[in-house]
Amino acid sequence: MSTDYTPDATIVSNQEPVALIALDLWGDSMEGSLRVAAVVGVELPAPGRALDAPGGWRLLRAEPTVWWLRGPLHALPARLASAGAALGDDGAAIDITGAFERLRIAGPRWRPALMIGGVFDAEAPAFADGCTAATLLHHASVRYDVIGDGAEIYVSPSYAYDLRHHLHAAAARVDAMEA
Repeated sequence: MSTDYTPDATIVSNQEPVALIALDLWGDSMEGSLRVAAVVGVELPAPGRALDAPGGWRLLRAEPTVWWLRGPLHALPARLASAGAALGDDGAAIDITGAFERLRIAGPRWRPALMIGGVFDAEAPAFADGCTAATLLHHASVRYDVIGDGAEIYVSPSYAYDLRHHLHAAAARVDAMEA
């Protein structure tokens, strides 16, 4: 597998470690969600959506009442404390920083590369910037967050090496079809 870069290549890369906080809102507390939105600085995204928040943070809807807040590692303690205080008795803020590795796939054919072995339609026009999707690959949970010309991929550390290898092979395959 070639690692030579060309401007029209599909690239798979490791991303730097970041803080990752699960904001788990128990029940359907409108008051709790408003308090969390105020602390985060943006409205909580709808299912299947993600958006940028102030201070280099990004907020992803992970489940119906769970959001992931991703941001700078140095700000983790303060953000975890403020989010936990905002949730109060309506939920929990949980540090899940070490639970996932973050990869990125980008380039002109990142979508077809995800379709090789994938179990969702990465080529659907509705899967656009700000959309998220979750799936299982080889019994491992994988979450995608579309950002610009690619997607960030959250995967457990135990499966990250294998997924990265698979994505490199898939990217090489779709890039070769275009050559």
